[in-house]
Amino acid sequence: MSAMQPPIHFIEGLRTSGWLLVAVPVVALLVLAHHPTIAAHDAGEAMSQLRGVATSAAAVHAALIAMQCVILHALLSWLVSRDMTRALPRAAALMLLLGAVGVIGAALVDGFVVASPAGYPHDADPQLIIMDQLVRYSMSLNQVLILAGETATSLAFALISIDLLRIQGGGRWVGALGLALGVTSLLALLSGRLVLHLHGMQLLFATQSAWLFGLGVFMLRMTAYPRAERPVTGPSS
Repeated sequence: MSAMQPPIHFIEGLRTSGWLLVAVPVVALLVLAHHPTIAAHDAGEAMSQLRGVATSAAAVHAALIAMQCVILHALLSWLVSRDMTRALPRAAALMLLLGAVGVIGAALVDGFVVASPAGYPHDADPQLIIMDQLVRYSMSLNQVLILAGETATSLAFALISIDLLRIQGGGRWVGALGLALGVTSLLALLSGRLVLHLHGMQLLFATQSAWLFGLGVFMLRMTAYPRAERPVTGPSS
């Protein structure tokens, strides 16, 4: 039994969301490129460097958190336009929210928690060792959160893309690319081939940004020419 796929509902702000997906990920990439790093040979040097980058780390991660929220809003707007009474958009929205919790949590730890122990007063080696352990614990927490967040985000992109495959024209191209990105990212993350330290995160976010740009362009085209793409007949989900 087949049913007509629900059309795209041109909700308020959908075109604006398209522009946001085109622009914001590019800006976020530029901000991520300014992520501070340290290279220390001992705990004392590490604490000193962490104190020096604390302000810039907080600024970078605050900006990234804000842009993550903007991207989440834009993607949820798209899913609402695809009818949230359907199972597939609802599942994608759930994964997006779980992913945002993980990613934002990791950014909060990396930007505002990791450097905090470096500011604690210390006058002996045992205190320095404890501070070093606190920093290492914070970094481990950051990795757990970012892995969980990006795994959920990759699954969300795959679900969004499966839905896009059922839209005639450009939607199928965006869906095919997004499905490939989502599945590849999931495999790389779960197998441990992609480690989400700074360079790994930059690589993953660059590929995600390219797909988000494509989705944003598709949304702009849909809202500019609402009859250019029509839903296709297929099993409902």
